[in-house]
Amino acid sequence: MKELYHEEQKILSEYVGKVKKKDVNLEDAVGIAMHYKDLLDQSKVITRISDRLQKKLDHANQKIKTQNSEIQKKNGELEITIDQLDKMTMGKKATRILFGVFVVLFISEQLFLEPLIDDWAKGSNYVGIGVMLIIAISLKFFESKLENYFTMQRKNKILNADRSNVAATSAGEKSQLSFLKSKGAA
Repeated sequence: MKELYHEEQKILSEYVGKVKKKDVNLEDAVGIAMHYKDLLDQSKVITRISDRLQKKLDHANQKIKTQNSEIQKKNGELEITIDQLDKMTMGKKATRILFGVFVVLFISEQLFLEPLIDDWAKGSNYVGIGVMLIIAISLKFFESKLENYFTMQRKNKILNADRSNVAATSAGEKSQLSFLKSKGAA
């Protein structure tokens, strides 16, 4: 490959040689001055182009930084929204399950426990209401525990899916790299 500014180097070397020999005439000095002027003009043009490109690059980098910060902000908002939706979904799931359990417990209490309480309390309705209240409070406690359990299951499922995607991507990159190495060796 030819060196950059090969011709200019050659002209300069010839001129320096003539100067050392003290064999410089006016025509040589004018020639070197013209080459210097051409190089200076080219340098000015290149500098202007470079400055313009640098300004465009700086503008593009600033735009990318702005967009990245917007994306990060939107990702944060999206994560919060997804968490809220997951929590709501898991809450609904837990509520449905516990509603079924509550119906079964209510019917069981009315059929089996209520007659025993009536015999024991001798007609007092407050004991039956107290038992129903205890059942309702305990079900609310179990609802939050069940909701947390479903949420943790969901998070573990997402994390495992992310890990398997990373592993698959990594394995794909390794196989592609080994393919390229084997192709390069052939």
